[in-house]
Amino acid sequence: MERLSDGASVKLLQRANSCFGRFFEQFANAPALGSDEELRALLQIQEMLEAVGALLDGRLPSASNRDVREALGCYRENLIHLRRELAIMQEATIAHRALLDSRRQHLDGAKAWCAVSRAIS
Repeated sequence: MERLSDGASVKLLQRANSCFGRFFEQFANAPALGSDEELRALLQIQEMLEAVGALLDGRLPSASNRDVREALGCYRENLIHLRRELAIMQEATIAHRALLDSRRQHLDGAKAWCAVSRAIS
């Protein structure tokens, strides 16, 4: 594949940074719910990560262009931010799973108590 121009590189990086921005606006510091909306947002980020990864795999012209360097700097900051947000989402998901497991155990106990109670009556 031929090298992208500086202009095309900047546009791709700007689209990736916009994708990150939308994700952060919508999901930053929010509990992970596993909704279709979250999934679509994460799939968009994956698509952008793959596109920029391909760009960085030797297709990026020399980064002497100031716009390219600035867009790459912003992209790097977004990757760092994304790593923090994903860790927060993971922690929230683990906590939510523990709560659900606790509730399931409680329901199983109540079910067993009901069965014994019916057998005695």
